[in-house]
Amino acid sequence: MMDMGNPELTEDFRQAMRRVASTVNVISICVGGEPMGITATAVSSISMDPASLLICINRASTVYAPLSDVTHFRVNVLHRDQEWIATMFADRGQRALRFSAGWQVDCALPPRLLDAQASMLCRRIDHHQFGTHSIFIGVVEEVAVREDVHPLVYLDGRYASASD
Repeated sequence: MMDMGNPELTEDFRQAMRRVASTVNVISICVGGEPMGITATAVSSISMDPASLLICINRASTVYAPLSDVTHFRVNVLHRDQEWIATMFADRGQRALRFSAGWQVDCALPPRLLDAQASMLCRRIDHHQFGTHSIFIGVVEEVAVREDVHPLVYLDGRYASASD
């Protein structure tokens, strides 16, 4: 295991991870009839059978505790033209504006970004704590995709495009 008490190693690891391009997502949930969400890049498929995903959420995040108790979460994969959504969900000061337009919100299920690159509803089946984060595992129950494939990515501390 990496010793995160070593500041030099921590910085080296941070720099290494800045070189890994990640798709930008908004993880959404509903708690007590209220929609909640967070920008996240730590999302990965686990298996095709059953179709499943994992998401990693910082335990200091405002959605961490509620996510530990909900039955479902949704991964909304952002399109390149949705950088503003990523910025809004990363800024706690814009919390009131997050679901104001472009979302299907009824809180029977987690909110779905209607024009997302892809949107996957997951039934949360497990989670594991590790370091500063927890890994949440979900079985995919519903998928919606946008026709044009142009995901928003995060690379070297900024938003970018995936190119062929």
